[in-house]
Amino acid sequence: MAFGIYNYRKTGSGVKKGAPKKKAFFLFWEIFGEKFWKFFQINIIYVLFCLPVVTFGPATAAMTQLMRKFVIGEPIFVFHEFVNAFKKNFKQSVIIGIIDVALIFILVYNINFYSAALLNTDDLGMKIILALSVAMGFFVIMMHFYLYPQIVALDLKLPQIIKNSFILMVVGFKRSFAAFFAWFALIALVLLGFPYTTLAFLFVPFAWMNFIATFCAYPVIQKYIIDPYYESRGEKNPEYARYETTDEEAVFEDMGGSEAPTEIPKEQKRRGDSSVKVKTKGKVIK
Repeated sequence: MAFGIYNYRKTGSGVKKGAPKKKAFFLFWEIFGEKFWKFFQINIIYVLFCLPVVTFGPATAAMTQLMRKFVIGEPIFVFHEFVNAFKKNFKQSVIIGIIDVALIFILVYNINFYSAALLNTDDLGMKIILALSVAMGFFVIMMHFYLYPQIVALDLKLPQIIKNSFILMVVGFKRSFAAFFAWFALIALVLLGFPYTTLAFLFVPFAWMNFIATFCAYPVIQKYIIDPYYESRGEKNPEYARYETTDEEAVFEDMGGSEAPTEIPKEQKRRGDSSVKVKTKGKVIK
């Protein structure tokens, strides 16, 4: 029981056969209520690990690993899992983190500079640059919803992960936009309450934002990368072992199960969808 939401999950075995199927909206709030206090703990650990700016990427990857396990219904020991994921994914995520910091600096500088400049001029070129900067920020943020889940869940090269992230952001645009809108609303609330919300940065927003992104993005990764691989082998994705899913919204139903390293072909397409070409060379699950 969490905040009045009945918990159908059973320790270790998942949903009992015949239990009501959950849609995305209800599943989101069920997990959110169940893990509510853990979000505070994770947010504090994340902030502490981010204090050296260079560790922003590995800390984000570590937090994403925890949120991924929340989404698929696996139990975790927060600090132990966070530290292990931080170390395990350090190499790829530190590169992405450095790129992130640089992009954030460039985008914020461009938006501030050209917004201020347009107060004194009506230059069309500046308007175009400002519009491109905003659009770039929009798409980069949505791509990032898929970057870190792939880093922690898949054994792929960084160029493949970046390419996949763009493709997944496009094919899963509705979910990408939903996560972006939720991020925008949460950030707006925090900024509207500033400076009274200053302490909130230590306890709340980063964990909630990461959970929102992972909840929306990881089912898309399963649908277009992990599931097709297992289907090609005549197997079922083991992440679905705990929860039965029957309808087309299965990507947003309860998920969970065990993971085992398995070799994957160089390139795998989603069956029946020739427009989606996602690189899946390497192991499916780390």
